[in-house]
Amino acid sequence: MKLLLISPELKESIFSYSKKDVRSFWFPRLSLPVLAALTPPDVEVRLLDESIEKINFEEEVDLVGISVMTFLSPRAYEIAGEFRQRGVKVVLGGIHPTAVPEEAKLHADSVVVGEAEGLWPRLIQDFKNGDLKPFYRQNGLPSLENLPHPRMDLLKRDAYLTANCLQASRGCPFGCEFCSVTNFFGNTYRLRPVKDVVKELESMPPGYVMFLDDNIAGNRKYSMELFEAIKPLGLAWSGQSSLRLADDLELLKKAEESGCKGLFLGIESLSQENLKKVRKGFNKVEKYKESIKKFFDHGISITAGIIFGFDGDDESVFERTAEFLEENRITLSTPAILTPLPGTPFYRQMEKEGRVFDKNMAHYDGRHVTFYPKLMSPETLQEGYYWLNHRLFSIPSIFKRVIMPAQPYLLSRLGINWTFRRMANRVPKGGISPIARLLHRIQGTLNSSSEGLIPNTPPVTDLTASGQQPAPDGDVSIGLSHLLQNTREEVIERILSIHTTYDEKIKTIRVSLKGVLDERVVKKFIKRINKILATGVVEVVVDC
Repeated sequence: MKLLLISPELKESIFSYSKKDVRSFWFPRLSLPVLAALTPPDVEVRLLDESIEKINFEEEVDLVGISVMTFLSPRAYEIAGEFRQRGVKVVLGGIHPTAVPEEAKLHADSVVVGEAEGLWPRLIQDFKNGDLKPFYRQNGLPSLENLPHPRMDLLKRDAYLTANCLQASRGCPFGCEFCSVTNFFGNTYRLRPVKDVVKELESMPPGYVMFLDDNIAGNRKYSMELFEAIKPLGLAWSGQSSLRLADDLELLKKAEESGCKGLFLGIESLSQENLKKVRKGFNKVEKYKESIKKFFDHGISITAGIIFGFDGDDESVFERTAEFLEENRITLSTPAILTPLPGTPFYRQMEKEGRVFDKNMAHYDGRHVTFYPKLMSPETLQEGYYWLNHRLFSIPSIFKRVIMPAQPYLLSRLGINWTFRRMANRVPKGGISPIARLLHRIQGTLNSSSEGLIPNTPPVTDLTASGQQPAPDGDVSIGLSHLLQNTREEVIERILSIHTTYDEKIKTIRVSLKGVLDERVVKKFIKRINKILATGVVEVVVDC
């Protein structure tokens, strides 16, 4: 029996990875090697990654298995259709078929729902007996003890940056509403025995190691044991964690000593309110700078996951985020557009509110706008995303983030940024509006020594204690003068905090002020507000 296992890839897309891209920074997905390891030894297995190899639909095979991510589902269904037309049976599995099994079954002879352990050998035997079932579903969750090592030997190893990939855990202890991981792994976070992980690492050829866990430090006790156990192996490795790791200096030190050189961290947003609404409030925006420094102090580079399109995001979010990443010298970032992935709470919310307008799953890749954002148009979000990619991978930005001063492993970090620059140059230039730049410049925290928008005079007024209502409609100067005349005088720290939110749909800016004002500050503030009004904004609402 001949079995062909396929990992599909985008075709004819500006976001497709070339072979050069894959060799420069990518690694293989584990799903196919795991399936190959679960396949009985009498079956001849071949793995095909479409990002590095074309599919020969005339190849003589008995059964085809395709691992399907949501944005690759249209391509997976196309591949399945080609083989089924030739009389070859096709099985679909992975995150997307698990979320929408009935849809997947329309394009396959059988669908695996959930993890493959315990199901795949039975499926193979049923196929041999001519009794392939339409669905194979997990009853409970498979044990992670004594798992066979993924068949990485069946891959074209030299086609990737590294093929030394493994998992020590499955799932994530958190439940972020936009993430599909929680649903796939049954809302659990499960751990392999440390001895099994060490044994798998010892079986790998020399080279850089990638832990493909969704959170390598999600269980402190386990991670301490794991990092201590792999320390003697002398590895260099990368993985994925949460920012909370920075709060545990002992665990962070253990990660460093075990050979951790880089981590993907889901920063996601610079707005605490955004994070709270998607159940990621454990990220503390006020601690970002401090946390990032701790990783750097332990020799760990950061790849930052940043998402755009939250309900609190307006046009100013793009430039503000770019400056944050540059000022904090983030080694690499992977900007993404918030996407309502099937099976997630966010998808259900957007469907309920009638905000999903694009059902083409090929666009559910974090690079296309598929729903109506709250404070900006889909076009503004898409153009801002394009603009940010070009900004972050411009030579000046790379220089700021990686070279001044030089980071450790300078050449490799420059190399991966150059690869991302090459990919960014394939997408449209995009752009942000003049009002987005003004919005970005008007907000921030300012004190009496500032040379910017509001250089405060000596402390005079505590607005936060005044109990004043928002400025009355009409002339901005009248509203603020009224506010000043009725505020309680109190000597406090000379700081004014300004936050703006722009609703593009109704051309309205809401300005929130906290801190101190005086007459001179008011005049300068009004001058800037009038500049914004000149851009076509219909209304400015000031909250204090």
